[in-house]
Amino acid sequence: MPSGIGGMNEVDTGNDCVQTYATRVKQGEWHLYDDIREAAPTWKEVCGRSAMSGWINSTSMGGAFSSGFSGKYRLLDKDPYWVDFPQFAHCDASKATVACTVPKP
Repeated sequence: MPSGIGGMNEVDTGNDCVQTYATRVKQGEWHLYDDIREAAPTWKEVCGRSAMSGWINSTSMGGAFSSGFSGKYRLLDKDPYWVDFPQFAHCDASKATVACTVPKP
């Protein structure tokens, strides 16, 4: 999101972000993997984006968007909003392979 509208991690394009893809491993567990079609992460990126299946996308937040999140908060197409994941704060990205278990809230 541009800094002019409150963005904290401004980039020119999503290509400047860490690129991953999500895969469901088992019920209640999914993993993010490095998208090897793109440059390897340097871990200096200030954002990330992931490709995921429609099923993961629609169920990853417990149906938050499909159950009325957008209407409740009056989000329209292209409205900016910020998603924060404090559960990842303990993850160590200084290693070549980052493995991080995120507890369920």
